[in-house]
Amino acid sequence: MAKKLDVKEKAKDILEEALDREAVDVLARISREMQQIFDENPQPSEADVVRIVTDYFSSDGKSEQFIANWIDTACEHCRSRGLGEEDQPKAMLSDLGVFRFMNFLMEKGLTDDQVHIVLRGAVQRANDVENG
Repeated sequence: MAKKLDVKEKAKDILEEALDREAVDVLARISREMQQIFDENPQPSEADVVRIVTDYFSSDGKSEQFIANWIDTACEHCRSRGLGEEDQPKAMLSDLGVFRFMNFLMEKGLTDDQVHIVLRGAVQRANDVENG
């Protein structure tokens, strides 16, 4: 348990040191947007996910090739985790959220290691909230 708290504290320290209030607001907006996507698509199909991902990346100016590669990579990632087909669309939406967080943090100058710690801390915090 001490290790979990340590990672969450490290993540919090990294965010406090590296991000200003505006950046924290952007992260909160990403979180709200992703929650809305999940609320609107509680049992998404693969077609739903392709549409959501395509809409998001198209509005962000990404190319069709980038989008196709991202979707293929997300599908492969789901399979490599041993997820069944029924669980893959939700996992792909989760991957979109993680991608958005990671991309933003890297744009703000965090290192790969710092981003990894922040994401581990976020996962642990989410698990703590989910488990009581």
